[in-house]
Amino acid sequence: MGAIQQRNITADVLKGLAVIFMIQVHIMEQFASVEVNNGIIGRFFYFLGGPFCAPVFLAVMGYFLAKTKPSFWNYLKRGFLLITVGILLNIARSIHLLITVFQGKYDLDPLFYIFGADILTLAGLSIIILAGLHLISKDNLFLYIPVLFVFATLGSFVNIIPNSQNFFLAFVIGNFEHSYFPLFPWFSYVLLGYIFKIIFNKHQILISRFTYLHWIFIGLLSIVILYFSKDIFAISSNLPVYYHHDYMFVLWMTGFMILYVLLINQISKVLQNNMILEFFSWTGKNVTIIYIIQWLIIGNIATAIYQTQDLLKSELWFIGITATSGILTFIYLKIIKYFKNKNEISF
Repeated sequence: MGAIQQRNITADVLKGLAVIFMIQVHIMEQFASVEVNNGIIGRFFYFLGGPFCAPVFLAVMGYFLAKTKPSFWNYLKRGFLLITVGILLNIARSIHLLITVFQGKYDLDPLFYIFGADILTLAGLSIIILAGLHLISKDNLFLYIPVLFVFATLGSFVNIIPNSQNFFLAFVIGNFEHSYFPLFPWFSYVLLGYIFKIIFNKHQILISRFTYLHWIFIGLLSIVILYFSKDIFAISSNLPVYYHHDYMFVLWMTGFMILYVLLINQISKVLQNNMILEFFSWTGKNVTIIYIIQWLIIGNIATAIYQTQDLLKSELWFIGITATSGILTFIYLKIIKYFKNKNEISF
């Protein structure tokens, strides 16, 4: 039981770090000036919000979907719920902007913001696709690995001219301005987590017991990851390229996540009951709520101060919005717990 609990803590910390890095990226993208974005510190923040963020979050999601193995209908229900929440969040975080558009202050198409392909809609579509794959074969790697290959590579070879009417196509593929997390290539990371869990279940002893061969593999993998890190750094700091990266980025991320997960797992073992670790674990457990709250704040403030803040002000915004998101999440959980307990007592 201890090992299972430890793996869960590791996953929570990974998600917690991911959402914190994601808040930083949103601040840079929406608040920070062009000069800050193009500076070395700004580009470094984008790097932290690249490999350490969405790919890791999606892989952890895939891992737990393989672990819990919900029924087909639960898959579908969760998938459509996330898509609905994602679209509602698009509207809610853009209320200020949409008001200014309807007032005629900006000549923008509101549908681009309502139907933006963000990470929640991606998560919902990914779960729905997994529902279909799970019906065909639950744990057959001969199904999942080829599908992973298709999603990791096909996006690089399909060229779709941006079209203002292709709102729904943007959820799947294409270099659209409102297509941040299309299925191609981002579903690859959900499959990576799902596949890893299948392999782990079949070869748990071989994976868990480290030998000299394991350390040699980690050493060689580390060299390869470091060698190509400069290219990944450049991709991560160029958001259009990052959102629509190719199979080489996916391949690099596969190796990177192996090392990153091992590192966080080891840190979680060494720093048990550490206050900082517990904070990241708590944020990971409540990642969806925190993600929604931070976007509601950032999205609506951004209309007024879009890309006008210097580095110091941007970081103050980051600290303030991160703290506010955590406090509001804590209050939300307390309210939910209160009404839950009240209903149980009444019953």
